[in-house]
Amino acid sequence: MSHQLRTLPFAVATALLLSGFAGFISRPPMAIAAGDGTGSTVGDNIEAMVRFDAPPSAGTGEQCSWRVVTSITPTPGPRTGAIVIRNRNGVLETLYARVCGPTTSSYHWIADSVSPRIAEHSQSRVSRLVNMLLTKTAPPADKMVVNVGTWFWVPRAVWKPISVTAYIPTSAGPISVTTTATPKNLTYSPGDGNDTVTCAGPGRPWTTALGDTADSPCMYTYSTSSRTRSRTTFRAQMSIKWAVTWRSSLGIGGSLPSIRTGMGLDAYVRELQALSR
Repeated sequence: MSHQLRTLPFAVATALLLSGFAGFISRPPMAIAAGDGTGSTVGDNIEAMVRFDAPPSAGTGEQCSWRVVTSITPTPGPRTGAIVIRNRNGVLETLYARVCGPTTSSYHWIADSVSPRIAEHSQSRVSRLVNMLLTKTAPPADKMVVNVGTWFWVPRAVWKPISVTAYIPTSAGPISVTTTATPKNLTYSPGDGNDTVTCAGPGRPWTTALGDTADSPCMYTYSTSSRTRSRTTFRAQMSIKWAVTWRSSLGIGGSLPSIRTGMGLDAYVRELQALSR
């Protein structure tokens, strides 16, 4: 059966994978399990099965969850042991118990690559939701001044994580993965040839009450006028770095490559002249 798994239609392959425990033991003994979760599944065509609506319920009114099996014992009782793992044709699989209510309903072998692959698939959805947040500067981009600190920030109300939950339906129930993008730092590339300024968090909003002498960790001071450029502006860039993590209903999680969103702006920097006698 195992050497044919990759050539079978996805639905059949999934059914074979999820019923694989039947060949492991005919009458499952008591399983000591740990690690709750909710949703995702297996197969070479997994991307075609990923759904982003709410995972369906068990249909019986019971709350179901997945638990990784840590040991098998003939009778109930506290006992620890190695997590039950097998290698089938080079694919690592872990034994999970599908629990609905007070009793274990069934056991299933699930490939370790399932949850990470669901997370990678849903990352594209997260990326589309992570738009460049509303950015602000003081002075405004068209009124910046040489030797006067320019503040940049993002409103705190919109500086928050964005999550997407994806799942795959299986004959034993849905397996889901929640992928979350969290804003980490804000950067300002001044466009005048100098280094980028990076600050943790959304930055400090400038208000008229602060005046012109207050400082901010998210601030850059231009030392030359943009009039020297052919377009009379510096092509500046503000960007946000997002850390991306995922958590599966199988009780496991991890990280994905970070996302960076950016917005360009034309910084018109003037040099004020003072008259004296």
